[in-house]
Amino acid sequence: MRNIIKRRIIVDASGRTIHGNSERLTDNGNDRLYYTQRQAAIWCPNCRRPITDVAELTGHCDYCGIRSCCTHCQTHCHVCNRRLCGHCRRGFVGSHTFTVCPICLVKLKQRQYIEDQMLMRRAALENWAIRQRQVNYIHALRLQAARSRMMGQIQASRIRTSGQLAAIREINRMRLEYAKLRLLRGR
Repeated sequence: MRNIIKRRIIVDASGRTIHGNSERLTDNGNDRLYYTQRQAAIWCPNCRRPITDVAELTGHCDYCGIRSCCTHCQTHCHVCNRRLCGHCRRGFVGSHTFTVCPICLVKLKQRQYIEDQMLMRRAALENWAIRQRQVNYIHALRLQAARSRMMGQIQASRIRTSGQLAAIREINRMRLEYAKLRLLRGR
């Protein structure tokens, strides 16, 4: 029985075996060949994927510093650009959707609270302005109605006064004619 073994081992900087691949070709002596292949890899503690290359290891999470990440599960905080593992990653949905660390999440929630308060105050101010416009419009309509009533009363008094003036003019004209007649008779 003859064995031919081919091994390929990938080791990280600390000497830990990351990925091992072994191929075995066995001849049993009866012209029969057996081929077996075995792979062993370490698993990412976050996403449970096998790590097959040293480049896939990215180091520890910048927030907790405990869990290591691979290129598949590692994300970055969109605010402070920290490297985050799957356990420390948080999501923020506001005007935009972000992946953030817990510290930045608190800050973003505070900012969102302040923006919501400002929007509520702005809406209350707009409602107050609308109510004031309506009150002013009603007041203007009342003033216009009072003005119309006064104009009607003034017009009625003018008509009354102009009728009296016409009567006075007629009387004065008649007196003038009577005075002329007397003057002409007295001569």
